[in-house]
Amino acid sequence: MKSSTARRVLTIILLSGVSTIALSYPTIYPTGTTIYDPDEAYGSYILISDHTDKGNHPSAAVRAQGTPPADVRLIDMNGNVVHTWHVEAYFNKRSRLLPNGHLVYVGPDKKIIEYDWDSNIVRQHQGIGSMNDMRVLENGNWLLLAHDPIPETAQKKVADVTDKIAPWWEPRLRGSVEHQQGADIFEVNPDGEVVWEWHAHDHLDLNLFSPLTPEDDWLHANSIQPLPENKWFDAGDERFRPGNIILNARNINMMYIIDKQSGDVVWEGTHNYKGGMAHSHEPEMIEKDRPGAGNIILFDNSLFPRHRTHTGQTFIIEMNPVTQEIVWKYETEGYANMKFFSKTMGSQKRLPNGNTYIAEDNTGRLFQVKPDGTIVWEYVNRGGTTRPSVVPYGFTPQLRAMGDPEEKRVTPPNNLEWQLLPDEDR
Repeated sequence: MKSSTARRVLTIILLSGVSTIALSYPTIYPTGTTIYDPDEAYGSYILISDHTDKGNHPSAAVRAQGTPPADVRLIDMNGNVVHTWHVEAYFNKRSRLLPNGHLVYVGPDKKIIEYDWDSNIVRQHQGIGSMNDMRVLENGNWLLLAHDPIPETAQKKVADVTDKIAPWWEPRLRGSVEHQQGADIFEVNPDGEVVWEWHAHDHLDLNLFSPLTPEDDWLHANSIQPLPENKWFDAGDERFRPGNIILNARNINMMYIIDKQSGDVVWEGTHNYKGGMAHSHEPEMIEKDRPGAGNIILFDNSLFPRHRTHTGQTFIIEMNPVTQEIVWKYETEGYANMKFFSKTMGSQKRLPNGNTYIAEDNTGRLFQVKPDGTIVWEYVNRGGTTRPSVVPYGFTPQLRAMGDPEEKRVTPPNNLEWQLLPDEDR
């Protein structure tokens, strides 16, 4: 491999060599709300949907092969269902609740659907978008993330890597055999017209890639966020203009900010903690009214980590986007600790009281931690989850009419002492 090409290749090498890990999770455990301290937690509803209808019990089928239920639910902190929307069945139900009570939902076949409170379809768009992310803008337009094949003119710029990338990775014929899919962002108005678009192949290096990822999957962009109002822009830093878009390129462990007016990439970032980002999700700039405002917080999954201390351990990372220094993080402690791990999905949110909400989607475990890492709320959903989100009390007219729910403390048993009794002793 030529040295110039080698510099462009993102090599992901475990310092101790290639390792294989086998995870064994419990098969019998409580579901629903397992911890809740109303005095310390931020009380809210949670918009939740199952990733599948299969749980982790040994008699269940393989989780990924399940048929997902055709609903999206709003639950309270005690796990009670407050409202349900009936939607088209899809395994990766990315949804967002609007202040009027409508639900915007990413469905099958590149279909984006808006339902009213009673599950009636009021708007839909098909043909643009993907299962990974979408946003509803203040002007009512939809910002959609798509993964279309890059055009032939761009594919011609993709080089083959004919030498071994590392001793254990074979050459990659990325230009001549693998036809790469890109990352495309579209803004669509209520009439279904595309009023703005951006294509990664026009702005990013097509030959920066990870040899660990599937063929054709160059970036696997998995989330977008229009920047909120923030102190950096207020101080004159144009890179962080509200409305500019932060894009997460999962497969190359990079985040980018796109200038909405020019389309230029004006910022790029990553972190280097314990080997750096490992296929992260959902980087978002924290809103102005919340502790950490202006920082970027992200869900670092730990898929293909570059250091053994990151293996099997998901992190929540909060970083200053100007200095790219880590200012806060959440991780479980201990050697080879795998108490917090979601390999391919997940999200997080800084809450108004300074706590952080975390969705460990692969296991269906949702929880909330204080700044010191203390868990003050936990909920377990048997079928996994797809990026469930926090919904404040009174967020919609329908919720205001209901009044706030009763918040009941949940104290878990002492796991060092609690055990199941034999059947004949129950």
